[in-house]
Amino acid sequence: MRPADELAELWAADGLNMEVIEAVDITGWRTYQLVYFLDQVLQKSPLPEGNVKRLSKMYPKISKAQNAELRLRWCQIVLKNNLESEYSKVKDFLHSQ
Repeated sequence: MRPADELAELWAADGLNMEVIEAVDITGWRTYQLVYFLDQVLQKSPLPEGNVKRLSKMYPKISKAQNAELRLRWCQIVLKNNLESEYSKVKDFLHSQ
């Protein structure tokens, strides 16, 4: 879980270190690892301005996931960070449940 903790810390920072963030490959992470990562991001939210939008673009595997556990946490992050551009995903998720 340490990589997920460390990655969440990087995303919560005021100045994003994109070089270090991009070096972390999450493509092989299992769902429970992604859920844990999102839980950590949620705990650290609201994030500095623009960080969630960049996170969304960097990890479409998360922001466009069909898995309900990932979608729930992503929606919570969107709401806690007032990311209005993603509100439609929250609405879609609520309608799907």
